[in-house]
Amino acid sequence: MRWLVRVLGGLALLAILSVGALVALPSERIASLAADRLGTALGREVTLAGSVRPTLWPHLGVRAEGLRVGNPAWVNEGPLIAAEALSVRVPWASVFSGDIQIDEVTLVAPEITLVRSADGQVSWDMAGTSGAGTGGPEPVGAGESRQFGITAAEITGGTFTYIDQAADQSLRISELDARLGLPSSGPATIEGSAEVNGTALNVSATLAAPHALAEGALSPIVAALDWQGGAGSFDGTFGLAPALDGTLEVEASDLGPLLAILGAAMPELPQGYGRERLALAGQVTLANEGSVHLRGARLTLDETELELDLDITQGAERPMIRGTVSGARLSLPDGENGAGGGTGATGEGWSRTPIDVSGLFAADAEIALAVQQIEGAGVTLGPVDLRATLDRGRLVLDIERIGAYGGVLAGEAVVNGRGGLSVRSDLLFAGVDLNPLLTDLADYDRLEGTGSMSLQVLGVGNDMATLMTSLEGEADFAFGSGAIRGLDLAGMIRNFDASYRGEGARTVYDRVSANLTIAGGVVSNDDLLLEAPWGEVAGEGTVNLGAQTLSYRLTPEVMRGEDGASIRVPILISGAWSNPTIRPDLEFLAEQELAEQRERLEAEARARLDEEAGRLEEEARTRANELLGTQFDADTTGDEARDEIEQRLREEAEQQLLRLLGRGD
Repeated sequence: MRWLVRVLGGLALLAILSVGALVALPSERIASLAADRLGTALGREVTLAGSVRPTLWPHLGVRAEGLRVGNPAWVNEGPLIAAEALSVRVPWASVFSGDIQIDEVTLVAPEITLVRSADGQVSWDMAGTSGAGTGGPEPVGAGESRQFGITAAEITGGTFTYIDQAADQSLRISELDARLGLPSSGPATIEGSAEVNGTALNVSATLAAPHALAEGALSPIVAALDWQGGAGSFDGTFGLAPALDGTLEVEASDLGPLLAILGAAMPELPQGYGRERLALAGQVTLANEGSVHLRGARLTLDETELELDLDITQGAERPMIRGTVSGARLSLPDGENGAGGGTGATGEGWSRTPIDVSGLFAADAEIALAVQQIEGAGVTLGPVDLRATLDRGRLVLDIERIGAYGGVLAGEAVVNGRGGLSVRSDLLFAGVDLNPLLTDLADYDRLEGTGSMSLQVLGVGNDMATLMTSLEGEADFAFGSGAIRGLDLAGMIRNFDASYRGEGARTVYDRVSANLTIAGGVVSNDDLLLEAPWGEVAGEGTVNLGAQTLSYRLTPEVMRGEDGASIRVPILISGAWSNPTIRPDLEFLAEQELAEQRERLEAEARARLDEEAGRLEEEARTRANELLGTQFDADTTGDEARDEIEQRLREEAEQQLLRLLGRGD
């Protein structure tokens, strides 16, 4: 603002000098004198290449052609101002009063170039270049006794270029038509239109204290901006530091033109995420150090409304966003591009299109999310309470609680884009109502009951096919009492009729449980158990997540009557999971029957061997009693029999010895 005031003050000086020399000097001399005086006042090289034509009536003024105000020597991009013509009108009364009030300043087709160097110098800084103390005239507006004001300043067909060499960025405004009011006291106003980086804009603003702004203070401001596809407004305070604080409102159906101003392209937004309507309203603060603070803001994305409190600071490598996001309802993208986007499964398997994770590096963030309901992809969850931390491409979702189908989901999920994509989850579902869950996720509405599940899994890969084949981890689930509607499994087995439909057509169960292991993208299980009043169902097998195939055997065992007899009919489910083959596993059944027969025959053989061994033992005992005169029976232990036999043999030996000695009977 200081440079603008200085330039306009110099232009007022140009008008007065030109008129004062109207009678005595020719036009060329007027132009040279005016350029010298203006250059001394601004501390810049000023030239007037064309004629200078003063006017006396009805306004005191001058028209100068070929105006050029130079930039510092280090600027190579052109002069500060180069205009085809300059017109200045000054009321006669201001000349005699000493207060210079310009009725109107008009710049015709000006080209204005502002440059910030790599080391921080700015081309519009005129501090200490006014010529004061050099013997030149005091610049207009420098003394306390002289006031400066502009009733109206107008630019037609102008061009404005801002070049920031430090940030390697530039901004170009063309087709600039603007009208500025800058009175000696009171608010400054501006209205105009322009093309900014190819985008047509209309702008209006009222600055309550422009002179305070020129001195480095803040000034109240009301501004409005509109473009094809949207409009925005700001009501607050503004400073040149830059700094601002006030209420911001933006309403748009298309942000593309506005983003084009910044040299960015409009991303393809998902349905429900601002594709048709985007609005933001709240208190925004831009601090001198460049941080942005948003308070009490309401963000509207199509039908989704969120409340935001955010702080945005510039880190060493990327912006840092901290704050909270809350609301009644959040709609997630509907995934309409599915596999086409490189993340889904197709009829030929998982997509191998690389997954773009560059968005994880756009900013770092620490966000607390609390919404009553999340909807998307046919799933409804809520309330949601989680913390999201994004650090150098690694996103961690710390799930405090997510209401899910009458139960709760908690745990942690990680998406890591550093050095390639990896995902990890440690989740717990508790007390979930199975019917709405499976209806939403798998369009299967026959299962009734509640259940719980835990999942710990890790995957690495830059596309879905690689990710799914790399999964490692474990899981388990347990369902309480419930039923399978439309299926009478017990009746089918009892009647040997796959089309059997009993009364109510329900398979009631008491409990279902299983433990799972995941290795190389293959889920394995050998302990599935469904317990029911009519019997039970056991299961074992594998599900290949990478290949999208399964090989699983269910073995229902149904009790037929009060005698406890049961029927077992193994069922094999195999092939692609999109169209599996389901058939009785007769081979397994035959193997089971053969194993049972083998066990029965082995038991019969063992019984016969035991019987024969008992008979031989009885014969041996009888013979021993006859020879030794003992009284062995089936209850005599081996030690007792041995002691008895030894005693009888000792006695017999003693009697024989006595006979030999002639002493026996």
